[in-house]
Amino acid sequence: MAAFSGTTTVVLAQDMTAPTPAPAASPTLMDREYDGKTHITVAPYIWLPTVHGSVQYTVPNLPLHAGHSGVINFTTTPADYISKLNSAAMGALDLRKGDFDVFGDYIYTNATASANTSASIGGPFGRRRLALALGTSARLVPRIWEAAAGFTVARGHDADLSIFLGVREFPINLTLGYNATITGRRGSFTTNGTVVASTLTNDVITGLRGKAFFGDGHIFVPYYIDIGTSTGPNNQTWEGYTGAGYAFNHGQTLIATYRTLNYFAFPPNVAVQKFNMSGPLLGYTFNL
Repeated sequence: MAAFSGTTTVVLAQDMTAPTPAPAASPTLMDREYDGKTHITVAPYIWLPTVHGSVQYTVPNLPLHAGHSGVINFTTTPADYISKLNSAAMGALDLRKGDFDVFGDYIYTNATASANTSASIGGPFGRRRLALALGTSARLVPRIWEAAAGFTVARGHDADLSIFLGVREFPINLTLGYNATITGRRGSFTTNGTVVASTLTNDVITGLRGKAFFGDGHIFVPYYIDIGTSTGPNNQTWEGYTGAGYAFNHGQTLIATYRTLNYFAFPPNVAVQKFNMSGPLLGYTFNL
């Protein structure tokens, strides 16, 4: 019995000095996203960019002239166009399973606006000049959509990085009604008409995207950058955004970012020459 008691004392002493195993860490929101199950999210959002662009136009049938061509550079802020929006829709879709994901984005706006400009046109041999006053009313209907497939190349419990390849299409339909008054030495006359211009760009895009969580694992920073190469009319494009977001325990998120979409280097014979949209974005993701 003494031997048994001694042995029991040694065992109990060893048990008391053995380290207690650490509790298993709870899965983070990033871990849940990569749990191997299929996750589908839909994210309606509101994007209010300032729009910069260049549009070229021609006023035909001027006397003694083949017509007057020019380029209008414009800048439109949300305060200018919100009241003139006829309709709009914006949203994103994401489908992920493990390291693979497919996502898309769609923007539609239908807006009308008016503007006035003036120009001076030289006459034959520089002997006479015509003053041109141009009043325009325009209806602009851009539809921008993109779709891409990605693969996660690096991730941890609180951050990830994915590469992707996809396409982006940007058809712009511009209807321009003009009312031009030409004034010369012998008086003035008025001509009017309508110019309908359509520009369609198709681009192959490639880039990086992901997010990083901080603090208690709910606040995160999303990031996205891509570049596009034209498959139709020669143009170049890039897009990027970053900002901040908050992830709820149920997996839905609220995001606020600053987003830029830039098109440039269009062919010289198309109506739209440059187009840039930059501004704040507010969105919310829903799990399906």
